[in-house]
Amino acid sequence: MKTVRRVLLAGVAGLALVVAAPAQDKSEEIKQGFRAYIVAEPRFPADDVRNRTGKMQDLVTDHGLNPVVAVFARNIPAEAGPLTEVVKTTDALAEEYKVQRLGTFLVFLSLKDEFRKDESRDARINEITRWAAGVMPKRTTIGLAEATEVPDGTNQPAVPAQVAAMGIAAEDDIVIVFYDQFRVIQRWKFKAGTPPGESDLGALAQAVNKRLGGKKKK
Repeated sequence: MKTVRRVLLAGVAGLALVVAAPAQDKSEEIKQGFRAYIVAEPRFPADDVRNRTGKMQDLVTDHGLNPVVAVFARNIPAEAGPLTEVVKTTDALAEEYKVQRLGTFLVFLSLKDEFRKDESRDARINEITRWAAGVMPKRTTIGLAEATEVPDGTNQPAVPAQVAAMGIAAEDDIVIVFYDQFRVIQRWKFKAGTPPGESDLGALAQAVNKRLGGKKKK
């Protein structure tokens, strides 16, 4: 009888442990890289081998398991505006959480075909260069990539896999993705004409603070 009682109590205790166990993290996973042509790389001196300005770079792989704020915009501004404020915010967050290796990048999805085939790429690079010169990012890498691509042998545009993987829909003009260890913590989407404002950037900062604030090292 005592043996039966011990088995029963052990079973109840095991069940209690299962019930009390925290739910598994079901956040969305970043499952692939994101390649872009690097137009501005403020993190490293021009002669540093890590400075990939003028080259293609997989920005997801570059930051690895570190936390990242990734920004994607379809249109290149002609002057300072909402995206300028976004970069100021990402720069400030990257500086505040540099010990935690918070990475930030902005990619303009302004090409209609793959970089190697899009004849407008030089014009887009010049536009981004002029804009970046006015913004003067300090820690935010700025790149250029395609919003659509036309597979060789076809004439039908398709959404690149890396764009779809970041959760960027056709109606999204600006998308901000905060992820850590390849898992999305939060995503913000903005349609054309409704860019991120002060409250949105405040929400971004709050999300980063909540995730990384407890990991600060003195």
